[in-house]
Amino acid sequence: MVIILLLSFFIIGIWQASNQILFPKWKGITKDFMECSLEGEKLWGKFCGNIRLTKEFEFKEVSIHSVNGYDLPGWLVPAYDNGIVLKKGVILLVHGGGADRRELTRMIPFYLRQGFDVLSFDLSCHGEAPCQFPGLSFGNRESRDVLSAYLYLSKKYNHILMMGSSVGASSILISLPFLEEVEGIILENPMLSFQRLILDSPESASLPNWMVQSLIELVLIRGKFDTLLSPENSLPLARNVPLLIIHSKKDSVVPYKHSMSLTKLYSGPSEVWFPDLGSHGSIWETNQSEYETRVLKFIHRNTNKKKESR
Repeated sequence: MVIILLLSFFIIGIWQASNQILFPKWKGITKDFMECSLEGEKLWGKFCGNIRLTKEFEFKEVSIHSVNGYDLPGWLVPAYDNGIVLKKGVILLVHGGGADRRELTRMIPFYLRQGFDVLSFDLSCHGEAPCQFPGLSFGNRESRDVLSAYLYLSKKYNHILMMGSSVGASSILISLPFLEEVEGIILENPMLSFQRLILDSPESASLPNWMVQSLIELVLIRGKFDTLLSPENSLPLARNVPLLIIHSKKDSVVPYKHSMSLTKLYSGPSEVWFPDLGSHGSIWETNQSEYETRVLKFIHRNTNKKKESR
């Protein structure tokens, strides 16, 4: 009976843990864009970043066909339509795991002021996007969504930048070998791989290795993705796109050492900034002035370089 009870507790516990990994949720925020909690507004801004309700920007609803076989909804915010006369190109914003396109709405004014149109969209199984798979795949399927969004923009723009957070940043890195024409990418708190994310988590430190490995295998089986596509496997294959990697030393979800290792794997131009403050996905809020100064210098340096080469 004791053995049966222990086995039952283990099965229930590991199943619940896999649910949290495959279907992460931001506190107080649901996929219903019409709903928003007070906690959600603290994280993403008024109406949880829903620009349909804030009416802060002139924007267009767009649909991006993904190579995964479905259409992804997005918002295109044109600089000219929002009072910016000099247009320099476009930046693609890629949200983190368990979030949606509303997460990075707070960054739109900054990029508009630099003269860039802004495109944000929902990755598969996030926000209003279709979910034909069982949840998050930590860049495996999401990287193909990113590549599809890039192809969508490459038909309309000559100058493209990208910015991604967490799973969004990792998805960009996985697709990086195919993004040769992107002029610069800002990456917040990317991970080396799904396995390293779980192995390096504080929760795993208190568990025996066999239990952690069992959890990883269960997530892979339930999530129907493999471990071959990862930033650490893709970075050695890319070399031309300038990267700015930003990772807080206080990040308790993805250790900043992941970004240190990723930088060493990349032979192309890269810059890093490891601020002392800022939780996972909240570096801009804690260090807004320095954050924007560093990003602005990175953008000017690399967009000017591209113009000179042409």
